[in-house]
Amino acid sequence: MNDMAWTGTVSSVLGSFLVAFGIYLAGYIAFLVGASCWLGVALYRRDRALALLNGTFWVANLIGLWRAF
Repeated sequence: MNDMAWTGTVSSVLGSFLVAFGIYLAGYIAFLVGASCWLGVALYRRDRALALLNGTFWVANLIGLWRAF
């Protein structure tokens, strides 16, 4: 589970820089990977606040990915 948390962290950080530099498609894909990982961690830990946060991020990033096309 710790590997999934680190994958989520690295993916989210990478996504933030990609979007900041205007590389939207790759950025939103990275953000989706990060949110998915953290959502998995949250569900495993039964952390409802973290699950709600990353579930919301997942939906927002899916919208961003769609708009990036």
